[in-house]
Amino acid sequence: MDYSELAEALQDGDDVKVNKILEEIIPRLVRFLEIHMGASTADAEDCVQHSLERVLKVLREDGLNNADRILTYLMSTCRNNYLKEQEKIREVNYDHVPRTEFHKPNQVKSILDRERKQILKRCIEELKEMYRTFIEYWFEHPDSEADMVASHFGISVNNVWTRKHRVIKKLNQCYKRKINQ
Repeated sequence: MDYSELAEALQDGDDVKVNKILEEIIPRLVRFLEIHMGASTADAEDCVQHSLERVLKVLREDGLNNADRILTYLMSTCRNNYLKEQEKIREVNYDHVPRTEFHKPNQVKSILDRERKQILKRCIEELKEMYRTFIEYWFEHPDSEADMVASHFGISVNNVWTRKHRVIKKLNQCYKRKINQ
């Protein structure tokens, strides 16, 4: 089949024709990767999908000089994408393991994080109801703008910043007190 029709169909917006051509070309590209590159079916299908996304964009924008070489272009793109993916997962053998491959265990950090969260939770529980609901709102909506918080609580933006500063100060004092006990 002459796949130069694919470029024309893409540029004309003829989705029916594009889909018909793709139904024929996709299995061909998958088989190409399986046979010539030794790809698994799943890897080949993923690679073909990624390659088609790129190539169809180029074809839609009329970026391919020689439209009668679409199949060759697709096969090369699939092969190159497959090789890039294989390079990412390739196992590297070292005579000596580099220092960057060692990671400190996370158990101590995890225990400390859990302990800090428990202390913070107890400090929040000790706050007055007004401050507690205020800071809990901030924890539940960390990306909130001050004007949104002001609207939610029915207060001014300046009052939002004042309350937030006071609550954080109270929590810091409580945290320091509890950590030193």
